Order: sequence, then C-alpha cells, then structure tokens
Amino acid sequence: MANKGRPKKVKAPYRKYVAGQGFVHTRGFTSNPAEEERHIEANGDIFRTPQGTYYYDLETESVIQLEAAPSALLSNSDRHSRIERSGEAVLPLEIFELILIFSINIEPQYLLVCRSWYKICVPLLYASPKLQSRNFGHFVDTVINNRKKRLGENVMDLDLSNIIQSGKNSYVSKLLRRCSPILRRFTAPQTSFGYAPLISLKSCHQLQYLDLGLVSETVQLGELFSAIKGFANLTHLSFPRSSIDCAGFREYEWPPNLRYLKLSGGITNEFVRESRFPRSIRTLEFSFCPQINEHAVYTVLARIGDILKHLYFHYPMPTLHGSSLDFVFRYCPNLITLQLTVDYCSKWAFSENILTPSSTPRPLRTLLLECSGNLGQAFKVHPDDITIALAEDRLPSLKTVRVSSKLGWDMKSSDVSDLISCLEDQGGSLYISY
Repeated sequence: MANKGRPKKVKAPYRKYVAGQGFVHTRGFTSNPAEEERHIEANGDIFRTPQGTYYYDLETESVIQLEAAPSALLSNSDRHSRIERSGEAVLPLEIFELILIFSINIEPQYLLVCRSWYKICVPLLYASPKLQSRNFGHFVDTVINNRKKRLGENVMDLDLSNIIQSGKNSYVSKLLRRCSPILRRFTAPQTSFGYAPLISLKSCHQLQYLDLGLVSETVQLGELFSAIKGFANLTHLSFPRSSIDCAGFREYEWPPNLRYLKLSGGITNEFVRESRFPRSIRTLEFSFCPQINEHAVYTVLARIGDILKHLYFHYPMPTLHGSSLDFVFRYCPNLITLQLTVDYCSKWAFSENILTPSSTPRPLRTLLLECSGNLGQAFKVHPDDITIALAEDRLPSLKTVRVSSKLGWDMKSSDVSDLISCLEDQGGSLYISY
C-alpha cells in the first residue's frame, strides 16, 4: 500500500523544449472529459505557462497538454498584425541598431534581450575595447582562443597604451592577426613590440592610425616600412622612440596619403635630409631626436614647410643650440599651430626681420611656448616680443597663446597685461600650462 502521507515528487513540467512548445505526450489520455477531470484531480498537478496549460501524470510520468495559449498558435505574421491592431509600436531592427550606435554606453546585458540584439551589440561592444592590465588577459583569451565566434573581426580601435608588463610579443602578434580585417587604429604597448608583431602588422591593410611612440624595445625601421608598405589608407604614423638602423632608407616607400608624421628615436641626419617625404603631410612633430641637427630640420622644412599646418618641437633635442629654431616662420608661412621650445629659440623668432609682414595675413592661430626649466632659459622670450608682433599686425590671426609656467613670466606684471590686452582685441586669450 502506497504511503499517501509522503510528499509528492516534484518534477519540471517540460522534458524537452521545441520551438516554444512544451513536451506533449497523450499516452493514457481518454476522450471523456469528466473522466479526465477526475483522473487529474486524483493523480497529478496542473501547470499554467505562457504557452498553455499542462498536466503532469504521476502514474505514467508524462506531461499532457490540456490547453494551448491562443498566441502560441499564431504564426509570426499573425502575431505581428495583432500587435499592430492593438496599437503597440513595432520598430524595425534597423531603428534599434541606430539607437544603439548613438548610445553612449553599450551594457553587456543588452546581449540577453534576443538574438537580434546580440548580433547588433557584439560589434559595438568590441569596436573600441577599453583595455587595462586587469582585463587584458580575459580579452586575449576571448579573442584568440574562441575562434568560432571570431570576435576580433569586430575590433576597429585597438589601444594597448596602458599595457605594460602583461603584453607579450606573442599576444600582440595574435591580436593583430585576429583583429586585422577591419582594424583602423592601433596604438602599440609600451613594451613587447618586436619582430613577430611587425610581421602580423602586414595583414592590417585597412589601418589608418599607427602609433608606436610608446614602444621601448628596439625597432628596425626597415622592418617597419616593410610592414606598412602599400598601406594606402594610413594617414597617421608615429615613429618608435627607440628606432635604430636606418640603412636602406632611400628605398623606403612612404604611405601615399600620410597626413600626420611624428619623428622620434635614433633617426639620422641623412635619413631626414634625403628621405622623400610625401607632400600630403599637414602635421609634423619632432620628439626626442638626439641625432638631428638644425640643418636637417630646415632641409625638411624647405621641402614640405609651405604645406604644413601644424608643427611641434618637443624637448629634448640635444643637437640643437639656443637659437636653432628662430627661422621657422620663414620656412613655414601657412602654419595654424606652432609649438616652440624656448631652449632652442630666442626673441628674434618674433622680430620683423624673420616674422615679416606679407600680402596675405599669416593664419597662425595657436602659439605654444614650452620650456625645460633649465637655468638661463627664463628670459629668452619676453612678453613684449609677442606684444610688438601683435601690435604691428604680423600675427593678425593669433587667438591662443599657451605659455609654460617654467618660462618664469610674472602674470601680475604690466608686460603680461599688455599682451593679454592685445590678444583680447583680436578675440584671443593667454593660458598658463603647468
């Protein structure tokens, strides 16, 4: 005799899930409704779900569908028409995709909404990952080890500037290969960018921005130019600060559409003087070039200075002396932004002999004056030197003057006040950088 006092064995109402319908088994189900009702009350439990009403028979251990929900019997088109008749708005997936594209943040839980949202959100999540040392390992495992999903093919901006010790050469090389199909921007890590990543870089044909300025390992420029050979879309290139061995530079093929170039590292005077820089360059930077003298600098400016819009000189440049950059305005008449280091220029850079008035006004809008803070540099450029140039209309478009605090200007002096007044007359301002 069965023990009726013991608790009933609870089991899930489904054994199998097929297209939104529960598992249906009609074994032992009679055609008499009254008999069915008595049989249910005596031997089983009733479960009501969005797909319908189900009965679990304890004797046969099977699930029996008693009644199907009306919406479960409708096709997708009928369900869509019912929603339209009820007045609820139904947006196409293209609208949802545009909304998500313009969203500020894409949260991971968006992937759980439905399959369509998953396909929309995955490319947005992986387009520009924010990588730090704490999540770099998980990102590498996801992109490299999971080859079926091919998540690396969604990456457009790969920034590894915050990766120091955790970025190995093998990891960087594999990431470049996985992310190569649509990769547009790449910033190399501070370490671990050797021969293997340069080989993998060749597959990134859509690359537009390449920044190797943080790399501390030795990089052969010949291998670098061999890797970026034929990159027609590359517009920004920053040299590694530890580049050496410029042998064969006369055969280097520069990217034809290069617009930004940052020179740094162990490049030689011969490299700078004899390289065929493309005429498409609009921004040029010199940063930590210990072997370049002023003759090499002016040779480059004599070739492409007339088309430059932005020119920057960063400290240190050991081979330049105290007045090496005084003639920059003579070689670059169309500059919009100029950054000078006071260690390598003097007040004569703003004199009427060099900064001569011309028939067409100079378009210079931003002037940045940096200083190393070494002794003897504080009074090389005085506020009156710029004030006189403004008063004589030699810099009619100047709007912003940013001066380093290491220059030692007294912000409460009358000389600085006169400079501020002249700038305000042209709609400009004076700023101090610390």
